[in-house]
Amino acid sequence: MKKGKNSLLTVRVIKDKIKTYMPSNYKIKKWANLAYKKNQESIIIIKLANPREIMKLNMQYFKKNKACNVLAFPNNSFLETGEYLLGDIVICPNIVKRESILYNKKIDNRWAHMIIHSMLHIQGYTHKVEKDKNLMEKKERELMNYLGYSDPYYAN
Repeated sequence: MKKGKNSLLTVRVIKDKIKTYMPSNYKIKKWANLAYKKNQESIIIIKLANPREIMKLNMQYFKKNKACNVLAFPNNSFLETGEYLLGDIVICPNIVKRESILYNKKIDNRWAHMIIHSMLHIQGYTHKVEKDKNLMEKKERELMNYLGYSDPYYAN
């Protein structure tokens, strides 16, 4: 399950002026690489956005007029440079912080779950039907356990 320094995934983190806790780029990249299951050199872009920005994207792409914790946009295409773009992830640190309190989770526990969850979505995992949901949640629990974090779906 563990990946070495020569990971196939390049993680680009875009942090704007957000005034709440955000994990280090090192942690974000570690969690994203752990959840990366493809055997192809790829790029993932992780954007940290404020509630207004993520609400605008949620409305534009999913017709939901509310802010949310994370949005995943699979791309799976080659750039003109020849690099393979796996997709984009947009995370709202304000909501992740609020949820960590609401769900009684340590902040990095919640962040790791959001990165892992969205990385699995980017790679085709879904939770719309029970069978797929169970598979995705099993994978999330395995990865969170590997990191030493608590079960993301139950209070500690």
